Amino acid sequence: MMDTDVLLEDALLLVEQNFYFLNMGEFLGKIAKTENLSERSLFVVKKCSEGQAYYFNAEIIYELLENAREYKNEEMSFFEYFVEFNAFRGICMAMVESLRLESPFQDYIKDKMQDQYENFFDILSFIRNVLSHNTHAEIRLNDKDFDGTLKRIRRMRRNEKVTLSFRYSETLPEISPPNSQYGLDIGIDFLSLKKGDAFLDVVTLWDLFMIGELCFNLVISYRAIYNQ
Repeated sequence: MMDTDVLLEDALLLVEQNFYFLNMGEFLGKIAKTENLSERSLFVVKKCSEGQAYYFNAEIIYELLENAREYKNEEMSFFEYFVEFNAFRGICMAMVESLRLESPFQDYIKDKMQDQYENFFDILSFIRNVLSHNTHAEIRLNDKDFDGTLKRIRRMRRNEKVTLSFRYSETLPEISPPNSQYGLDIGIDFLSLKKGDAFLDVVTLWDLFMIGELCFNLVISYRAIYNQ
């Protein structure tokens, strides 16, 4: 069995890496919309090991670059869709796994979240479940996306209407928020969720960006204290 410290470090690193990936992916998505990259050489080869190399399909790359230029800056391209939702899934997955470990990090998050800790965990688990199980382009809910969380809430005799209200200026001022109200407010009524519901009607795209940023900032702030 791997040491808890190693498992925790791997999970926290995944939170950071997925947030970096999200930022870099958004930048490349914007560039693909505004610049004609399809005029450049589309020859891409990846050397895997000695004598083995994988050659990527230039026609597919060309098609995706042309597709990106059909979208306005505020619209989500095919490339951006996969960057965003894979990053959100990765961040929430890693954060959930890190919080399942009894560690100083778990204690740190409990201290920061106080009586909202369980709600924070439930929201992260829900997002992770949906984005891990989803096979619908529109991201529709399946029973297994929320059944387990609802049962957990009921076992703990908590309110099925789960809310999270977070203000950086109050709870994480060391991050230097842009204003005193910067943060997020998320509410999910797990009792009302149904199979086929649109995920983005339950948790908005804005919510996903803000929860991803919050996870990253919590890891960064924890590391700053832990490294001291």
